[in-house]
Amino acid sequence: MPFDVVDADETARLQALHALDVLDTPREERFDRIVRLAQEVFGVDAAAVNLIAADRQFTKAEVGLDGAGNCAREDSFCTHTIRQPQALVVEDALRDERFWDNPFVTGDPHIRFYAGYPLHAAGGHRVGTLCLIDPAPRAWDAGQERILAQMAGWAEAELVRAAELDRAAQVQQVLMPTTTPDLPGWEAAGRCVPTQAIGGDFYTWHGLPDGKLQVHVADVMGKGIPAALIAASMRATLVGAAQFNDQQQTIQRTAAATQQLLEDTGAFVTAFSARLDPATGVLEYVDAGHGLAFVLGEDGYRGLEHSGPPLGIFSDTTWQTHRTTLAPGETLVVVSDGFLDFFPTLEETLERARQARLHRLPVAELVERATAFARATGHPDDVTVVAVRRCQPT
Repeated sequence: MPFDVVDADETARLQALHALDVLDTPREERFDRIVRLAQEVFGVDAAAVNLIAADRQFTKAEVGLDGAGNCAREDSFCTHTIRQPQALVVEDALRDERFWDNPFVTGDPHIRFYAGYPLHAAGGHRVGTLCLIDPAPRAWDAGQERILAQMAGWAEAELVRAAELDRAAQVQQVLMPTTTPDLPGWEAAGRCVPTQAIGGDFYTWHGLPDGKLQVHVADVMGKGIPAALIAASMRATLVGAAQFNDQQQTIQRTAAATQQLLEDTGAFVTAFSARLDPATGVLEYVDAGHGLAFVLGEDGYRGLEHSGPPLGIFSDTTWQTHRTTLAPGETLVVVSDGFLDFFPTLEETLERARQARLHRLPVAELVERATAFARATGHPDDVTVVAVRRCQPT
């Protein structure tokens, strides 16, 4: 039976498979867990998650095959499975004319029993299987097929979720600044490193009509997709409000506009929002429960004042605006609370920054060192760092 007619539209099927972006990727525990459970539940020698490409089978996860599984498509049992909407069951391969001379039947792993259930991409195309393999013939019943279908659904959900997370991560990165502010006498850098594919931290900066620079750093309670969705909404609201309001009104109107969203989702957002006059170094800011903004200089560091609780805690909060001035050589640094996982207190965090003489580094290197430390140490929460420095006159 030719394998170039697996679907009415094989081209679309292959496009759906490649859109998952999972071919030739390393093993992952979320798939390994499913095949281990399938092997145990059904008492078979081996179980695998296989994906069927144009001319080959790629094994994403397996147990009992000693790392094997990848093969030419023409030798694959699973290429037959994806031709049909339900399970393909071969109770004894030596008695099935489709498989009796298959190299995996006549040689290792000497398949006699096979059961495979198709896995679908988001558009419904059958792209792979969850399959069971054993060297002894065995009977199969409807109850076992229902269990295999359920487990295949778990594997299918993971395939689709991986693709959705990749797309969401791409979108979230687009929302982060792609350029640094062009302000003579100033330099700026920022980086956000989510603990999962996507996260609830974000930062942004943009120019205002009066020539000032607006900076926002925020941290949505939680991680993953829910936090990322709220973060996207908060970012859009903050950026829009800042165009037409002063610093205090920007926070007040953002809080009012998002209060219902935060109440409905049970979330809150810490935020540091600041407006910098590059001509004078004056920084107007509101710290809404963030508490992780400070100024580094030759004489050490100074913390910036709190303005009130996070957004989403109380509906009638008024946040106070504070002011400070960045002198030549001083650097505004804002981080998210992911950095607090590395040190017992904020004071120790700042002392380590002082000892490392981070204020002497170019801000791009400061940010890179901070995020590299987080990645190397391992961060259970999203980490973000933004630095804005007033350069020394030359």
